[in-house]
Amino acid sequence: MPSSVTVVGSVNRDLVLTVEDLPRPGETVLAAGFVEGVGGKGANQAVAAARLGSPVRLVARVGRDAEAILRVLAAEGVDVTEVLTAPDATTGIASVVVDRAGENTIVVNPGANAVLSPEDLPHWLARTPGEVVLVQHEIAAEVVAAAVLRGREQGATVVLNPAPARPVPAEVLAAVDVLVPNLGELATLLGAELPTGPDGARALLESAELPCAAVVVTLGADGALVRLPGRPGSVHLPAPVVDAVDTVGAGDTFCGALADSLARGADLLTAAERAVRAASLAVTGLGAQSSMPYAAQLDSAPPGTS
Repeated sequence: MPSSVTVVGSVNRDLVLTVEDLPRPGETVLAAGFVEGVGGKGANQAVAAARLGSPVRLVARVGRDAEAILRVLAAEGVDVTEVLTAPDATTGIASVVVDRAGENTIVVNPGANAVLSPEDLPHWLARTPGEVVLVQHEIAAEVVAAAVLRGREQGATVVLNPAPARPVPAEVLAAVDVLVPNLGELATLLGAELPTGPDGARALLESAELPCAAVVVTLGADGALVRLPGRPGSVHLPAPVVDAVDTVGAGDTFCGALADSLARGADLLTAAERAVRAASLAVTGLGAQSSMPYAAQLDSAPPGTS
């Protein structure tokens, strides 16, 4: 049985429209399909880890309109007892438009996510060594900082997914065990230009001066790069070749799978390789949570190819 994973983050109602081509500014296009579901980086990452078998607790804020959302999360095996209701706010909403190539645009109204405060965090985010605290950026910076620092104080493995991109104070980064940005988020953290391709990503990562213990950079179809503590260079983990349908939620699947593996005691390279395979499976279906793999699917998935 893996150690538990505590996710501190956002919960949204996702409204997903599929189109042939993403609309240009001022253009109206007709959708070929529509799906409504549960989203938000916190909820997505919690579901991803729970589907792989980890005991998962979610710390978040929702509006009074979230009864159905909480039932969905509970049915996925996520403990929602620490999800608080904001009586004067609606649950966050994400409007997602996905084209035939799987590319997307997303507009988010934070809603109740914006009122989650440090005071809402339970005193114990981790009770025993080996537990994982997983945090993202769709909540206020002061909540992220409080969760990261409390997780570190309590001996957890702290994983920070700095998405959406914004600066992170050095003292917060120093308390992070594993930082999981995509390439754009890494460039934002470093104040650097966005590099091109895996070689540019590797050069940026290996030249980066970051106080966190380890860094895993997600590269989409190119897999991931891992910089391990105390070791020079980085390791490239290629992704399996798949037919992408919808890339929404792939990064969240990666983070949830990484947290699940770390909670099971896996080393970082093993955990990241498994997370690459999980994210690759997730892009083969429509919707963020609906396409997240279960453990049996992931265990039978092929590894990446060099």
